[in-house]
Amino acid sequence: MSNKISKEEAAFASLPLNIQNALEQKNRIVFIANNPSINTAQLEQLLQPDDVLVLFNHFIHADFFANHLLISKLPKLLFFRQIGDSKLHFGLPPRSNNVAVMKRMVKAAPLGILLSNQPYQFPLPSEDPNPDDDPITSDRILIIPPVVQELLQNDSYHRVLSERHPVVADYPYFGDIHSSAPSSGFLLYRLLLAAREHLQLVQESDLPLRLLMIGFNDNDKTAHFWHGHNWSFERREMSAPPQEVEVIRQY
Repeated sequence: MSNKISKEEAAFASLPLNIQNALEQKNRIVFIANNPSINTAQLEQLLQPDDVLVLFNHFIHADFFANHLLISKLPKLLFFRQIGDSKLHFGLPPRSNNVAVMKRMVKAAPLGILLSNQPYQFPLPSEDPNPDDDPITSDRILIIPPVVQELLQNDSYHRVLSERHPVVADYPYFGDIHSSAPSSGFLLYRLLLAAREHLQLVQESDLPLRLLMIGFNDNDKTAHFWHGHNWSFERREMSAPPQEVEVIRQY
């Protein structure tokens, strides 16, 4: 008998244990893009008590997610992407970050942290190859405090996700662009869509997890983002998502 696991099971196993447990209890995964047109009033209307939230890098409305009476209680998966081949990840020190918010989040609800490609290596500000891209200000937290370091060393909270995970095996990379890869949103979309299929199979569920994508577009308004992502491929797939996926397109 083969010991090879399916792509769907591999996707579920890639998640921090806290998020695996949360998905087993919930019935909707909500992806929230870093789209400036999303406001907190809209989120209050859309979000429900049985949601699991997925936030990216410098995630918007951080204080809202950490402090809102009801939404602070929702499980959250945070994805921080590695910056090229550096030791840095977008959204974590020594770049601009929401470390203080993460400390509040972990006290309120199950929290999961996914880092792309490599574990966090606690880089120093001097190791930032392009500090002018994200200049240091007086209110910047430049180090990871011990309580967050503990999260980053615990499988219940933290995992590392390869940008070449089997869920994106069909992704058309650009061979002439260094570090060409799926966008953060598309990578996590594929990962959790597959993890959902695994849960549906093992739970024999008649009411499988649904996905809600807020602020993800299938038009050309995101063309100004990094050219190493194959936006045409991603937009084409997001223009006709599966039945269990709802996409709220806005800009």
